[in-house]
Amino acid sequence: MKTSFIAASLLALSGNALASTESWEGFYIGGNLGYGAGDIKDQSNPDAAEQSMDGMTGGIQAGHNWQFENNIVLGVEAGLSFNDINESWHDQENNQFSPYYGKDGIKQSGSFNIKLGYAIDNFLPYVTTGITVAKMEHSLGCDKSSVPTTTGCNSNFNTSTSDIGAGANIGAGVMYKFNKNFSGGIEYLYTDLGTSSVSLNDPNYPSASERNMDTSFSTITAKINYHF
Repeated sequence: MKTSFIAASLLALSGNALASTESWEGFYIGGNLGYGAGDIKDQSNPDAAEQSMDGMTGGIQAGHNWQFENNIVLGVEAGLSFNDINESWHDQENNQFSPYYGKDGIKQSGSFNIKLGYAIDNFLPYVTTGITVAKMEHSLGCDKSSVPTTTGCNSNFNTSTSDIGAGANIGAGVMYKFNKNFSGGIEYLYTDLGTSSVSLNDPNYPSASERNMDTSFSTITAKINYHF
């Protein structure tokens, strides 16, 4: 009997230790700041090299959580990010006779996600998935004077454009409740924007102006929220 009582007491204490002392129920709004990195490639050009890009990201988020008696937390969150994730490139790094250069980057992006977590004491570890829509910017040009000889650039030019990409994201994170109103944490998110069509007119190859850019990137952000 004594052994059974001790076992039951330990189990109860263990359950209480895992119980959440702060409620995650309700609306919240906050901000985030972090770092992003990814890859972009022109799928329509077999000779095009995949370009790596990176940079800062930051924005705002707002959402709502529902916390159940078993400490499972279900939430929805919408976010708007202002990104400086980009890369300037010169094709001469891959081909000494290529005078082509350009820049690709991810600017503003918006997301809508579903989150599923489990409240442990003041911590909320969670997984998340949803959709992301992003504005991307691209530039392309060539300068014959940048290489000793070339057959690929009869006319110098420089052009730029922007496009919208959309795709799925998936990630995970953990938040900590400092008190009733404030929480902070960190989140990792991987986003695949798929392939989007971009028109970059090259007067040397007018038939190759339409390009299919395949883009994916990851972000790690620190987040802080105010809970109502």
